[in-house]
Amino acid sequence: MILHSKSRETVLITGCHGFLGQHVVQTFLEDSKCDLILTGKENRSLFVGISDEPRVRAYHTMDITQRSSVKDVIGSTKPDVIVNCAAFVRVDDAEVNREMAWRTNVSALEHLTEASRKVDARLVHVSSDLVFDGARAPYTETDTPHPINYYGRTKLASENVLKTSGLEYAIFRTCLVYGAAERAKANYALSVAQSLESGQPVYAATDLLSSPTLVDDLALAIVRATERKRAGLYHAGGPEMITRFEFAHRIAETFGLPTSLIIPTTIAELKQSGKWRADRPTRNGLVSLKAQTDLGVRFSKVDDGLRVMERSMRELLGKEDLFVYE
Repeated sequence: MILHSKSRETVLITGCHGFLGQHVVQTFLEDSKCDLILTGKENRSLFVGISDEPRVRAYHTMDITQRSSVKDVIGSTKPDVIVNCAAFVRVDDAEVNREMAWRTNVSALEHLTEASRKVDARLVHVSSDLVFDGARAPYTETDTPHPINYYGRTKLASENVLKTSGLEYAIFRTCLVYGAAERAKANYALSVAQSLESGQPVYAATDLLSSPTLVDDLALAIVRATERKRAGLYHAGGPEMITRFEFAHRIAETFGLPTSLIIPTTIAELKQSGKWRADRPTRNGLVSLKAQTDLGVRFSKVDDGLRVMERSMRELLGKEDLFVYE
């Protein structure tokens, strides 16, 4: 669906300092003409040189779990679009920190939708493949969700908040997002590489299939949907379904790290040992044909994506820090 066209728009990004948020900010600056309003929980912007970028209008401290904070920032800035990159993403922690997971993934969406209605903004939101149980993977947008862990239930609930909001919205379901990052929360590929580099073993499940998704591709899909004023549900996942064990091996090979430290294990063993708390679908993947055709995004195969990540990491390490944390 194509929404009503407007002139140059202002996009407010939540969670701009997170792993996905950083990439979405950079992609907007590189591949769009939108003006940006950046928000995060921190008291100041952590981007170096961001004040020199004329398309970045401002940075605002905003806690999406606080209704008053969301109301004040969105009410004063009046963006055309809100891109929600903030989330509680720790699947196992969600089992024990249920209140915080719900506040961040569901209540926050209620605050954002309420504030969006008042300024007539549309919302772009990121969800997860874990809204599914893995019985019929890979999944299309028309398949019926059935989450089997608490994190998945919060993400499905967040989708339902948007679907019943009356707002114009786009939802992106994604899967096992990885990529380059510096001084940001780790993703699976980065964690594996860092562990192997430091000589620590990596326990990787041989019975868990998923579609690793390069964060650059997900960010580009989000930006293009925003620029093209698209609405609806999109799956945004990599084209290959592989096990965590195989993914860990490919990470090691790309970065020239020892595969001997990758220990095969199972979901049941990881739960029994206490390393994992949440149930996982054994087969989870996403069919992203709609996003490919509608948004013109080519989702990277694993080896190609890891090479992009490796080149990006070299660039990050070889020049002044892009993102500086205290």
